[in-house]
Amino acid sequence: MSRNLRQSAAWYLCRKLSMRPSDGRGLPPGVVTAIAGVALSVAIMLTSMAVVYGFKYSIVKKLTGFHAQITLTAPETADTGMTEGLRLTDSLTSLISDVCGPGHTANLVLMQPAVLKTDSAFQGLMLKGIEYHPSAWQFVEQNLVAGRIPEPTDSTFNEVVLSSATARALSVKEGDRIMAHFIENESLRSRRLDITGIYDSHFGDYDAAIAFTPISMLQRLNKVDSITGTSIELRGLDADQIDAAARNITAELFNVSIENSSNPMYYTVGTLRDKCGLYINWLDLLDTNVVVIVILMALVAASTLISSLFIIILQRVNTIGLLKALGATDSLIRRTFILMSQRLVVSGLLIGNALALLFIFVQDKFHLLPLDPESYYLNYVPVKLSVTAWLAVNIGAVVISALILILPSHIIAKISPAKSIRYE
Repeated sequence: MSRNLRQSAAWYLCRKLSMRPSDGRGLPPGVVTAIAGVALSVAIMLTSMAVVYGFKYSIVKKLTGFHAQITLTAPETADTGMTEGLRLTDSLTSLISDVCGPGHTANLVLMQPAVLKTDSAFQGLMLKGIEYHPSAWQFVEQNLVAGRIPEPTDSTFNEVVLSSATARALSVKEGDRIMAHFIENESLRSRRLDITGIYDSHFGDYDAAIAFTPISMLQRLNKVDSITGTSIELRGLDADQIDAAARNITAELFNVSIENSSNPMYYTVGTLRDKCGLYINWLDLLDTNVVVIVILMALVAASTLISSLFIIILQRVNTIGLLKALGATDSLIRRTFILMSQRLVVSGLLIGNALALLFIFVQDKFHLLPLDPESYYLNYVPVKLSVTAWLAVNIGAVVISALILILPSHIIAKISPAKSIRYE
């Protein structure tokens, strides 16, 4: 018998043999347990992946709001420790575009330490001046809890967006005015700021330390032109491109500095991992939890499948003996019963996927499961499942289940046709 014919015969027998006992009652408890075991394992695997990857995605997204994927910073001066001005010239913009390619954004930033003061309180923080660009203000806008972001205008009004933590500390709200004091070279300069909005990213350390303002206000304060700041932030890169892009930008800047010694570009190029290594390393440890959960659930599914295979074989001992008496080989019968077990896997996969995807949809839509933002930096359990992870779990479940059933299926070879036909 050819291989294709044997395979066709196995598929035919698999479709004809019922999982139900001969008396026609419902599925045996062992079969139900196997389906439930596979469904539960798949649902837990998909859910755990969605939660962990959703958590990592949400935290990295918040970190990227405060620190870009790649940051170009001017060197520090030896006498003051303050960064020198950095100019986003056309040549530097072209260099970045050549390295990073399409899809990225390069935004000029000006960081300025300040003391915000009211009649009864004061707070020291960093004012982060950013350009009027949708990508630059996107993070602030997504985390607004009151008011609005500053509007692009040529007026000299000074506007700022404070965090909820800073607003509580100063007892101010959206629409109030506040004094900002800047100290430089032992001189004090003051500006009155209009609070246009309040944001809350649930990242307490960053929220208490950073307020956002249009870069034009800080440029006027420091008496520099519109292309001068303290750093350039690059976003929109794929995660696997960041390190390579940072190295390439560093190399290109070095080459330009050598070729043009009269106008060198001595900039420090840092990545998100450089600035937020503690958080990134913490998030990387979460992958270990996913691996442990997947292994445990795979063992649970494997044990229930092996048990169900033995139950199916015991229920069909007479059929096995009859097939052997008719000339069917052990290989054909083993393949048939493995395919029957795979029917259980498919049923479990369908149920498990339905449960997991339903949970992911409901949680993503309605945020039913809350979190303590003081501990987790998020106020709800985030979920995000990639197509790659979903396919890996489902395809892996089918392939691995077929492989682990090969060994226990060899029990069929020990069944005697004469005895099995008389088996009750």
